Amino acid sequence: MSSAHPVPGPKEKSGPQTTGSNAKPIARRGSLTRPSPIPSRIVRSAGALVWRPADSAQPPQVGKQYKADEIEVLLVHRPRYDDWSWPKGKAELNEPLLAAGVREVEEETGILVSLHAPLTAQRYRLGMGQTKEVYYWVGIPVSETGVAISRPPVTPAPKKEIDEARWVKPEQAREMLTRRGDRRLLDDLVARAENGSLFTATLAFVSHAQCVGKHRVEAERTLSRVGTRQAIELIDMLSALGVTRLLTSPAKRCRGTLEPYATVSGATLSVADELKLSPEYSYVPAPKPASATKRLVPSPAMFATRVAGQLKVPAVSTQVEEPQAPVAKPEIPFTAVKLESAREVVAKLVAHPGTPLAVSAHPELVEYMLKPLVEAASINVARQFPEGDAYDHTAQLTVVHVAYPHGNENKPEVVAVEVHRATERG
Repeated sequence: MSSAHPVPGPKEKSGPQTTGSNAKPIARRGSLTRPSPIPSRIVRSAGALVWRPADSAQPPQVGKQYKADEIEVLLVHRPRYDDWSWPKGKAELNEPLLAAGVREVEEETGILVSLHAPLTAQRYRLGMGQTKEVYYWVGIPVSETGVAISRPPVTPAPKKEIDEARWVKPEQAREMLTRRGDRRLLDDLVARAENGSLFTATLAFVSHAQCVGKHRVEAERTLSRVGTRQAIELIDMLSALGVTRLLTSPAKRCRGTLEPYATVSGATLSVADELKLSPEYSYVPAPKPASATKRLVPSPAMFATRVAGQLKVPAVSTQVEEPQAPVAKPEIPFTAVKLESAREVVAKLVAHPGTPLAVSAHPELVEYMLKPLVEAASINVARQFPEGDAYDHTAQLTVVHVAYPHGNENKPEVVAVEVHRATERG
């Protein structure tokens, strides 16, 4: 674990700089000389503010308003700094931040958690050109067996890094937390608990992974090698979100995107015909290659004629075939793909909150499917939704966190939106 305290950088020195006893002064602009710039490097970490009801017999409830003394939060002690903080740690190379968050919590506390709404990220300087960004989510202990078995095993953090993890009430946590930023995060958590938006419903909309060429018929459009790898990488992200329900379009490439996670976690993969893309809009015929000039030689038997007793054969003619223009994929009209039916599916999912759900669909449809959720968001949150071409990325998760606060007459309210992508490396 890296230090949370910034390290001061090198100080400025005045006067000319030299590199040896006989070296000439280095020319500088202005009267001050500065050290050579050190390229900035961002260190990304992830963690969670894990909470649970103080009454262990009562599971978390969507929309329930909790008083501060009705919940407990999980803190860790770092002997190196002799401080208490939220569990967190650095993301490994090419590791999704979602996966890093649940892994670090488990390593430091031994508790498996699922991530819900994101909290304010912390950003501060470490010195030597490094900037640290720490991303936090609201965390809930995992109770579903399928989610637990979909996680890779972890190695517990050594005692010299984390020697204790403790459940405490928010009032006690405020006294124990060392950093001011950690106390601000606690204030945000308590405020959400009191207004009924702490426990949210998670809807993850997945654009299908990369597939073979669009000039093939629908039955042949399966995942490519890169797409297969993306689908496997999605396992860790969906597991981090605690996904237990899966819904997909009938298309093979959409089903194939979620099948690896369904196999590992044991979750049922349901198919929704309402999310089907009409064949005329999912298949673009391959354009015929431009033909070269053909020399057509007439057959003497067919074209020969006798003129004044002499056999005459017409001169060889040439014919050029115009290249066929490629067939452009038509725009998707609202009536062609039954967008209203797709939106009704989403509206029903929002009206009846349940365990975290992932929906795999065509990128062309995801933007339209999210319209009911955009309408349920405030202006600031609505701006967090991707727009236009941002939906064209394969294996992209648009994660929407929906709250049902009692103060809002139990109407759904989107409190956060985040976007995560699986890599396209081959």
